[in-house]
Amino acid sequence: MNDRYQVGGSLAFDATSYVERLADSPIYDALLRGEFCYVLNSRQMGKSSLLVRTKHYHC
Repeated sequence: MNDRYQVGGSLAFDATSYVERLADSPIYDALLRGEFCYVLNSRQMGKSSLLVRTKHYHC
């Protein structure tokens, strides 16, 4: 089964199709410093997938 592409829903933390954005690293760093972060964007833009990856790799 080819699971490279997914339509709808959050991607798994280890999804090969996740594209790391320039803003991802500063968010990780700010959270590690204990700062509150808001992620605002329109629908289907990766907010939930970012949350899944952040929870797995940085908590």
